[in-house]
Amino acid sequence: MALREYTDDEYETLQRSEREIAGNRERATVTDVTVGDDTARLAFGFDWKPESESVTFDLDRERDVMELQSVAAAAGYEYDQLPYLEDEPITVAYLDGRWVPAAALPDGGPASLSDASPTAPSLTDRTRRRASEWLDDLTVQSVVLGVIVTKKLLIVSALVYLIVT
Repeated sequence: MALREYTDDEYETLQRSEREIAGNRERATVTDVTVGDDTARLAFGFDWKPESESVTFDLDRERDVMELQSVAAAAGYEYDQLPYLEDEPITVAYLDGRWVPAAALPDGGPASLSDASPTAPSLTDRTRRRASEWLDDLTVQSVVLGVIVTKKLLIVSALVYLIVT
């Protein structure tokens, strides 16, 4: 029996069949968040799969809203910050022939891979997020005022140093 190389399509098919088992959990990155009048759609992609998956939530159903709240909270955001989920890694579970966010499932979904369980954002993630929000809120006027105040404080501290010594 001669050995042959797998084609890319064969490899992707094998990878997909290995991962798409009911209850299996994987890490995915949210690629798009679309919030409409009646629905919210999360699209996420995998590093092992070229096409993205998406799940739609009905904003008129209490259960779907609670699931979205759980997904946002698992990533360290409030419900009204749902669009910030874009480019965030989340844990998804394969159920009923599709991938769904594990945080949207009751009790986080069926237990599977313990190393893929969702974790709270670390202190560095929260700090980076707050710093970027703070930088986004800066205006040219506040930067100029900050430079002027810093300059005056340096001059005053230099004068105090000269008087004391």
